[in-house]
Amino acid sequence: MLRFIRLGHSIFDDLFNVAAVVDLTFLRYSSWATNGKRSLYNNGWGPWNIFDPEEVERLRHTIEETLPELRRVNTIDDFVAYRSNEPPPHSFSFDFKLMAQIAIATGNLDEAIGLVDAAIAKGWVEHLPKYYEPLKKRDRVALVNFLRKQQAGSIETLGLTDYWQQEPFPLEVRK
Repeated sequence: MLRFIRLGHSIFDDLFNVAAVVDLTFLRYSSWATNGKRSLYNNGWGPWNIFDPEEVERLRHTIEETLPELRRVNTIDDFVAYRSNEPPPHSFSFDFKLMAQIAIATGNLDEAIGLVDAAIAKGWVEHLPKYYEPLKKRDRVALVNFLRKQQAGSIETLGLTDYWQQEPFPLEVRK
């Protein structure tokens, strides 16, 4: 589980973007390690000015109000509930890839197969996911290895290698 506040630059030198990030370490689709972010906008409209003391103070309050929300997300089920509240078109529950990987990690292999097969039938799949063959064979070792590889990439990209403590996926302890 990743939970943090991300401070990022904008196209203007004096403005920066802030986002609350909640993600699962094994969900990785690009060179960026997370996909579960919610922007924290200044007064609901845009980036924050680092030279305006009032804005910095409002940002501090915004972050303090957001942290308890992030702290409540501790499990995969918490993550699904948290992300399910996103409004369309951003709702991750419409992304069969994310939902299938979550189902794999939790050991719900039949659900994962159903999600991928339904996406294939609807023509949403250009290339079969790397985990598809092990999933069809219910090869738990190969699936765990796939998730671990995804996870390692996220942890390395975020520079958390020295701090990361690997824990078993529910897939590993659930038969």
